[in-house]
Amino acid sequence: MRRRTQVDSQFFQRWSPKMAYVLGEVCADGCLVEHANGYHCLNITSKDLSWLQQLQRTLQAEQKIGIKRRAYQLQIRNQILYRSLLDLGLTPRKSKTLQLPSVPADVFPDFVRGYFDGDGCVMVWREKRWQRGWQLRTTFSSGSSVLLEGLRSRLSAEAGLTWGSMWFGTRAYCLQYTIEDSVRLYDFMYRGGHSVLYLARKRERFERFKRLRSCADQAEPSATLLVPASSACR
Repeated sequence: MRRRTQVDSQFFQRWSPKMAYVLGEVCADGCLVEHANGYHCLNITSKDLSWLQQLQRTLQAEQKIGIKRRAYQLQIRNQILYRSLLDLGLTPRKSKTLQLPSVPADVFPDFVRGYFDGDGCVMVWREKRWQRGWQLRTTFSSGSSVLLEGLRSRLSAEAGLTWGSMWFGTRAYCLQYTIEDSVRLYDFMYRGGHSVLYLARKRERFERFKRLRSCADQAEPSATLLVPASSACR
């Protein structure tokens, strides 16, 4: 008899920093897929294999990571896990209808960080016309304007950000913040350096900006530093 692959089926039933982070990532890069045979599943797709492996370990998932359309995909078939995500407000074909889940305030920074690692980008560059003109921009993207409006409202209330600017880009809605809001977002998401799960290259862009900004004599970079999460913010 074939042994059933294992996963922490109750992972999304108890709030924790790790659960909130993975939920944010699922809202960004995951999808719920219905099958006619009743074996519904969660798919998480990423171009970053090491990061997807980190999520795999966090979920204690034995399912193998496959390759799909020049990206990596983790597919988990577990009915308890699937129903837990439905209870949290996720649905199949969620991209344009997803609403911000009701995440407790104490783990909301972890949720935001997970969503940002999936569908956010951070850009650092220097304006040549200004001697100390280091610039920082952060952008969240989503096919759902309702989700971004909810995110915008909670970040204003809980992280002290302004409303930023929001528009419809090439294929998705974008919510963007400028320098001071982006610095506050960094402090909020990474909890003063105590966060465990994060995409290292995005965190490094924030920290490099802070180092460059504090040093007036830094040489001008050869190129803009850009870490896009989707074509909407490239």
